[in-house]
Amino acid sequence: MKGEVKFAKAGEGHRLNEPTSRNVPVQPRPPTATRQSSDGGVAARAAAEAAQQRLQQQTSWQQSAAPSSRTADSIRRQAQRELEQEKALDNQLQQALDLKDHYFGNRQISVESSPVIDHTNFLFKCPDIFGDDVSLPYNELQQQIEETLRLQLDSEPIVSATLLFLTCNQKEQEKLKACKEIICKYFDNIITNPDEDKYRRIKLQNKVYLEKVASLKYAFELLQASGFLPSDDNESIIYQERSIEPLQLARDTLLNGEPIQVQLDRNLKIFQPTKERSAIPPVQLLPQDPLFYQTTVGEVLREKQRQKDILDKEQMLRTKAMRERDEKAESNVQYKYTVIRIRMPNEMILQVIFQSHDPLSLLFDYLRSYCLVHDWLPFSLISNVGRQAYASQEEHSSTFNQCGLVPAALLSFRWDEEALRDVQKQTPNFPADIYIKPEVLANANQF
Repeated sequence: MKGEVKFAKAGEGHRLNEPTSRNVPVQPRPPTATRQSSDGGVAARAAAEAAQQRLQQQTSWQQSAAPSSRTADSIRRQAQRELEQEKALDNQLQQALDLKDHYFGNRQISVESSPVIDHTNFLFKCPDIFGDDVSLPYNELQQQIEETLRLQLDSEPIVSATLLFLTCNQKEQEKLKACKEIICKYFDNIITNPDEDKYRRIKLQNKVYLEKVASLKYAFELLQASGFLPSDDNESIIYQERSIEPLQLARDTLLNGEPIQVQLDRNLKIFQPTKERSAIPPVQLLPQDPLFYQTTVGEVLREKQRQKDILDKEQMLRTKAMRERDEKAESNVQYKYTVIRIRMPNEMILQVIFQSHDPLSLLFDYLRSYCLVHDWLPFSLISNVGRQAYASQEEHSSTFNQCGLVPAALLSFRWDEEALRDVQKQTPNFPADIYIKPEVLANANQF
């Protein structure tokens, strides 16, 4: 029954070989329902299209920005890696250069002044001008030499001007040498061509003259003393003498002249036992002489750093030659001056000053020629550090710096025992306990 009902509702039948395009009546839907469904579909489609458009834009932006961002990041990372590699290579190169300089280079260090010695108290003398009796600080002595030579410009113009020129510029040897060559060229041109007026005139605004001649002290005064005078317009100086003899004399004086030299005063000081003390106390308790070495905080810190450097070197593989060079490292520091104290057997202490590049033999010569009563008797000086003994009979060509006696040192004096025994056998009452000449004790600064 149910099958018949469904069959009846299916409509009119048709053959299987009939076309399928036959229109089948469709029942119309209610108008309201169709309109509502149509409006909702339009809105949904519009919303979907808008969402799809936004999604496409976002995807497009991400696709376009991602490669650029990845490229910038990779460039930054690559640059950072290259900088780090370059820095590491620079550090390795510097370490290699330091090792090369340490073991194969000239590691001499020039120390003009030590932070633990007051060099303003050092005295100098100029025997060529003032004799041996005048001792002054270096700058003050140089001023006195300059003033003395200036006073002689009127009486001895060529000699005085040449000495002023050479002495006041001796700290700038390269400039001094170049200036001497130019001035001699001026002189030679006139001597060779005495009738050529162009060689007799030096323009004051000439570049060579301004940079290499006028910049040195007393170069103008030397030219004036040689016969050059200002022109009427003050733009040149002209050699107006008809004779060339003054120029020849000035040229020879300039080529053969030497600057005035100053000498370091030994500045002998003597520390003697006092009535309150029968013997000189240890060095740490001696009167605070500003010239003598006193340990400072800076010295302690430098010693700490030195010990650290030694420890670092011990952890590094080194050849025998490298180890020997490290052991001599201290001798490569070049101090300019050194203060030497000599403790005599009677507890008297002598203090003298030397330049650090002076040979140790100068100390023995000074003691024999100036200080010791028995200057013919052999003696030794023993360093308090390392107990190194230096005998007066031996040759001592090594410098104070090479011996490690810088920037100050304390040495103990003693007569040669064998020589002293021979002398005492021949002279039983030989006064071996007298060491310093009485006149030296009378004239030296005593403390």
